[in-house]
Amino acid sequence: MSTRAGIDLGTTYSAVAYYDEATGKPIILNNSYDRELTPSVISFLEDGDVLIGEEAADMMSAGVGTCISAFKRMMGDDRVLVSAGGKDYTSESLSALLLKRLIDDASARLGKKIDEVVITVPAYFDNDCRRSTIKAGEACGVKVLSLINEPTSAALYYGYKHANLKTVMVYDLGGGTFDVNIINFENGKTTVLGTDGNRLLGGKDWDKALMDIACDRFKDEYEIDPRLDPAYRAELMAQAEDKKRILSKAGSTLFQIDYQGCSARYNITRGEFEDASEEHLIATKNICDRLLNTISMKWSDIDEILLIGGSSRMPMVASFLQATTGLVAVQHPDMELAVAKGAGIAARFYRDQISTGVFQDVTAHSLGALSVSEEGDRYVNEIMIKRNSRIPSRMRKQFRIERGNMTDVIEVYAMQGESENPEECLPISKCEISGFKNDGEGVVIDVEYSYENNGVVKIRGFVNQDQELHVKQCPIPDDMTWVGGSPRDRPNRKHTEKNIVICLDLSRSMTFAKKDETPPIDVAKKAIKDFVHELKKEGAKFALVGFGDRVLLLCDLTSDVDRFMTALDGADAMDAGRGTTSMPIGEAEAILRTEPKCGIIVILTDGIWKAHKDESVQQSRKCRSEGISIFAIGVGQADRAFLGQIATVQNGALYTTIDNLGDTFSTIATVIKMDHLNVRSKE
Repeated sequence: MSTRAGIDLGTTYSAVAYYDEATGKPIILNNSYDRELTPSVISFLEDGDVLIGEEAADMMSAGVGTCISAFKRMMGDDRVLVSAGGKDYTSESLSALLLKRLIDDASARLGKKIDEVVITVPAYFDNDCRRSTIKAGEACGVKVLSLINEPTSAALYYGYKHANLKTVMVYDLGGGTFDVNIINFENGKTTVLGTDGNRLLGGKDWDKALMDIACDRFKDEYEIDPRLDPAYRAELMAQAEDKKRILSKAGSTLFQIDYQGCSARYNITRGEFEDASEEHLIATKNICDRLLNTISMKWSDIDEILLIGGSSRMPMVASFLQATTGLVAVQHPDMELAVAKGAGIAARFYRDQISTGVFQDVTAHSLGALSVSEEGDRYVNEIMIKRNSRIPSRMRKQFRIERGNMTDVIEVYAMQGESENPEECLPISKCEISGFKNDGEGVVIDVEYSYENNGVVKIRGFVNQDQELHVKQCPIPDDMTWVGGSPRDRPNRKHTEKNIVICLDLSRSMTFAKKDETPPIDVAKKAIKDFVHELKKEGAKFALVGFGDRVLLLCDLTSDVDRFMTALDGADAMDAGRGTTSMPIGEAEAILRTEPKCGIIVILTDGIWKAHKDESVQQSRKCRSEGISIFAIGVGQADRAFLGQIATVQNGALYTTIDNLGDTFSTIATVIKMDHLNVRSKE
């Protein structure tokens, strides 16, 4: 008989739960250190040893070995995150190492081999992320029965055997991800009404905010930035996580920095920490508002807010939500263990699918079919299964092979996204369907699009209603820009893939405008939007960095134009402070370093970078040596000579007026489209 367990595969910490038949309750299976939570950290030592969990966290704190954490954020991405011992590791392979340690420790604690598991994932994980999680589990030699969304799992534990009718917002702030679900409890059944989230927002962002407070002071005092040293930065982030916990109970804490012979200890108050991280709380509230609007509900329809995820322990979370919504924010009694325990329950009641008598989940993304418009002049994303539909869910669409067409295979693309425009959606599957007879008289193929219980997409083909056809999964082409053209004239030209980081000045002066004039920040946003729309067909990805007195990563590299535009719309002047004392070039270079393609940085500033001119020029030189093209646009009080020092493209320093900003961005777009990116060999 198989032995099942539920696994909370967390960004920061992970845990394993087992359903105890004797008590009718899920229990946590402690790790080999007799602790309930295992750090999601892996350390590769020079002697070839690989440490996982507790030992790896100790190595990371000590700055020993090559350590990596928060790799869950990159799940579904096949980029190499770390190389050690002659091997390359992706997020999936790192997760497999962590899962194996969790399963081995839990099996030892239980006294028998765990061979079937349910694994939790952020509700907003897309199809690639979910498939990658399943593969990581299977690489450990266990059967992955299903995936369950983290907020649903926690709510399942909270509401199991819950008799009263109640509608709850589950606010799940984990170490690296944020999810929110609206859930109804009635007669022991947990029903998800809607879900939303951000897989790149979590407790690590609060850790960074705390680290930045101390490092900014250290930099002001010694003119050294320890954050630029990757190994020491990892130590600082580990310390920040510890200090964050202290500030959840105390009014202040001391942050110690010892770097390059300089030593300092800074007192940081809870109020300072809350001010520095308030933007992240606002971001979570905006996602909650968006979800309510999507499912046509109001805050008054919610009975209470249930806080889960370790980062929700920060007092600022409950106080902020209560102040902004008027609702009681309740901490889950097992906040850090609720997700694992819910997964333990789900594993216990798994049959061929998770019993709908226990819970009912919904889709996080709409599933669409790439189709041709009725006019035949463009491609469209035809929504088959709407976002927040109950799962499992399936829908069929007919594809007709016209008379005289002798093809015996059809090509099918599935998309995830809410827009009719396929360029604004994520292609998640390409299939070739074959096995049907075609005598030239015309054939009708039924293509079934479905969301399985674990949120993974499945494509099936049929003829004659129920005769199933062969479906072959194919790699999705790197260049999908043709979906923006006409089906009658599918372009063959190969574009050079470009990664473009836009650095936007968010200092106070960007709000200055005469009466009845548009503030510079709004003019800049309009110009950037036009710029992005002009280049989105060129196979480009875009990232957005805001800067002032500090640097903010507002949107990581994405081909999802809607996501980029949402980040741009949410960027406000003074979000990053009043002045321009930070250095955005280093942040932009770090983003581009992760994807070795055509890297481009476009900087817009209206200030004089007095504090860090020399460092910024050095960062520009590093970009030049890496072949990264930098365009520097200046308006207002920008230093024209300095623009010339940081631009790496011939004639890439452009001083203009606010009124002409749109034309300037358009000129740069033309240069990029024509691939006239001549990086200067010297200044």
